[in-house]
Amino acid sequence: MRWMQGTRFFFKLAIICGLAVFLTLYPGDVSLKWVGYQVEMPIAVLFTVFFAFTAICIFLHHFWRKIWDIPKRYYQFLQKRRQHKGEKLLIESLTAISAHQPEEAQSSIELAKVLLPNHPLTVFVAAQSAHMLKDNVKAAQYFESMLHDTSMRFLGLRGLILLAKDQHDWVQVDHLLKQALALRPDSPWVQQEILGAQLHLAQNGQEKTISTHGIHRYLPKKEWHQHQALMLWSQAEKVRDDQAAFRTLCQKAHVLAPENIVISVNLARTLVLAHHHYKAQKVLLTTYKHNPHRDLGYAWSETFTRTEPIQQYKQLEKLTSIMPNHPETWWIMAEAAKEAQLWGQARRYLETILAYGDNQSACRLMAEIEEAEYPYNREVIHEWWLRAYNASKQEGWYCKSCAYPSDTWQITCHHCGSINRIEWRTFGRKDNLLLLSS
Repeated sequence: MRWMQGTRFFFKLAIICGLAVFLTLYPGDVSLKWVGYQVEMPIAVLFTVFFAFTAICIFLHHFWRKIWDIPKRYYQFLQKRRQHKGEKLLIESLTAISAHQPEEAQSSIELAKVLLPNHPLTVFVAAQSAHMLKDNVKAAQYFESMLHDTSMRFLGLRGLILLAKDQHDWVQVDHLLKQALALRPDSPWVQQEILGAQLHLAQNGQEKTISTHGIHRYLPKKEWHQHQALMLWSQAEKVRDDQAAFRTLCQKAHVLAPENIVISVNLARTLVLAHHHYKAQKVLLTTYKHNPHRDLGYAWSETFTRTEPIQQYKQLEKLTSIMPNHPETWWIMAEAAKEAQLWGQARRYLETILAYGDNQSACRLMAEIEEAEYPYNREVIHEWWLRAYNASKQEGWYCKSCAYPSDTWQITCHHCGSINRIEWRTFGRKDNLLLLSS
């Protein structure tokens, strides 16, 4: 842009210089007779007077425009200051919401609405503060008003979805998610919410209202299969009394999600009841490769009838040999060795677990082994029971979203409501386990 301005300046200067040279080469006089007066002057003076008069007129016009625009500029200054103050209040409201202080956010946003009545963010922040204050009626009004603005429609839908979730109105949630998916089909949040809503509908016996909305096109294949497996498991839980139907649904779910421990254990037990022991073992082996767990070991032992503890120990070696360096394998074999009175093997497995630090279960099992093998060695037994009392429990079912413990695996966390977030936490730290497996 600067080179263009420089070019224009030199072009104007060239015209002036050319005119000056022309007047120098061709001088002359001008005679003007007007109202009884006759004025004679050189042509160069005439041009000088003309340009000077023009410059004065332009200057006076510019000066007058400046004076004329003073009220307008003052109004613009007031508007700018008003907007700046309103934006500052918006930031304060958002800060208060982030600090979980909805009362302060609401007071700030009320002032911001006066200063910035047409700003879209004022409605959004007001809706958020009302939602935090549990004023669902007012929040719903704000979110619904956002639906009329194309740029704010998705935010309005998201707010209404959250309100419907708070009220456990899953049919309404599903209806609103259809609209949100139409606006942003590639949104991971929308996709996950649709999956969660479908599972809630299935658990509440409203399977007929479920529609996939073509969401499988946007999800990884594995994630979609896991979701379908959970849907089948939700149906299976309702027909537990019908062994054939329960087994069929579990088989379909196992094919889609072979890593799911609960589905595999239940399927194996129904197969055992139907006298399909080999099929049950095959199911458990498949799952143990993906996700080793002690419940798989217990179910494995049930596939063998009328066996002695030493035989159960050897049979469990077949299952755990596919994942020999996993903490769950050490625990399964330690328990089996204790039952078979193989004290040395049991100690070796428990010492491997305890190498990552004391934990309640391993210390307690070690104390039981000491009591069984050396019942008169009270000092050692007391030491192990004391270590078990002081140690924390590491293994168990925990929600990945809120870290809340659960007695069993569930599709829905009873504490935070998250879907498919409960996972088994085993002994030791994750980085140690990765290092060991490598």
